[in-house]
Amino acid sequence: MKVEVEKYRKPDGYATRYWSVLVDGELLAVTLYRKGAEAVARAITNSNIDPHVTLLEDSSNPVATPHKPAAGVATYRTR
Repeated sequence: MKVEVEKYRKPDGYATRYWSVLVDGELLAVTLYRKGAEAVARAITNSNIDPHVTLLEDSSNPVATPHKPAAGVATYRTR
């Protein structure tokens, strides 16, 4: 699978300010910013180089649910 990020060109050949993500030569996505196009390309190739970003995966324990605070309990501190 070949993934490319390049400037997006309209079908008539006019260059735009947008960025495109191509997979095997076929248009997958068009974004406004280059970093957004690169993030899409990274997401589909599973090359997560940012340690602060986690990939969403199915839980191995299907019963596990996120903890939700009880009604009426503040989830933030106030002064």
